[in-house]
Amino acid sequence: MFFAILLVLFLLVCVFLCLLILIQSDKGGGISGAIGGLSGANNFLGTQDTANVLTKGTYIFGSVFLVLCVLMTLFAPGGGAAKSGLQKRAEKAQTVTPMPVSAFGTGDITDDAGAPGADGGTPAE
Repeated sequence: MFFAILLVLFLLVCVFLCLLILIQSDKGGGISGAIGGLSGANNFLGTQDTANVLTKGTYIFGSVFLVLCVLMTLFAPGGGAAKSGLQKRAEKAQTVTPMPVSAFGTGDITDDAGAPGADGGTPAE
């Protein structure tokens, strides 16, 4: 339940952070065009104040984003230690016991016909 609340909060922060970043302009005029013309936001806050508010908002939402990432990792279903499929396969491979050597016979590695040239002759061509 707590993870679901964190997830909803995380999604909201992501949306607001994207909007804050997109509304900014590299020259400080980003919000003035979005609010309604060149003088709309400048009369309300001023050009420099608008940039400062957006920058502070970006810092705040970025920090909340990072904190929520850490919290979601800690409270993830499975105790935050959920194993990937690769980790599970590696653990399973480590628990497999090898077959004893006696199961293979004498331990000689030759096929039924013998190795080519094993009888002293030349291999067939």
